[in-house]
Amino acid sequence: MSGFPFHTRRARHTRRARVSLNSKLQGVNGFTGYGNVAFLFWRSGAKKIDISLRGIAGRTADVFIDDAHYQAIPLENGVVRFTVKTSSGDIIPDLAPGARVEIRQNDETILGGTLGPKPPNRLFQLLLKIIDHLQSKIG
Repeated sequence: MSGFPFHTRRARHTRRARVSLNSKLQGVNGFTGYGNVAFLFWRSGAKKIDISLRGIAGRTADVFIDDAHYQAIPLENGVVRFTVKTSSGDIIPDLAPGARVEIRQNDETILGGTLGPKPPNRLFQLLLKIIDHLQSKIG
């Protein structure tokens, strides 16, 4: 057991457990852009944030985490893939399930989402349903 009360999985390049929190970023206030954000935290203390956005006008956007300005990010043709890592010297706050991530332009929220554990994929969900069905037939 990892000691974390939420989803953990093993990283490919290390045997230490990693916490993965994710969110889809959806348009708000009439904006139609979209994106994803992932926060990774290893037991070693290393952290990483990945943000990908599409359909965003302008040249820059601001990332806010729980209403606190985190960082400005450059946009190119409405698209961005942005990664920060403590291993590169970047400063990353400690995040937990329920943290609110917003993308803002000109002090207006255009995308938003709430971090949480990644849900199991559809194949895994189907497998769980089959197991439940078979257990109900046996018992």
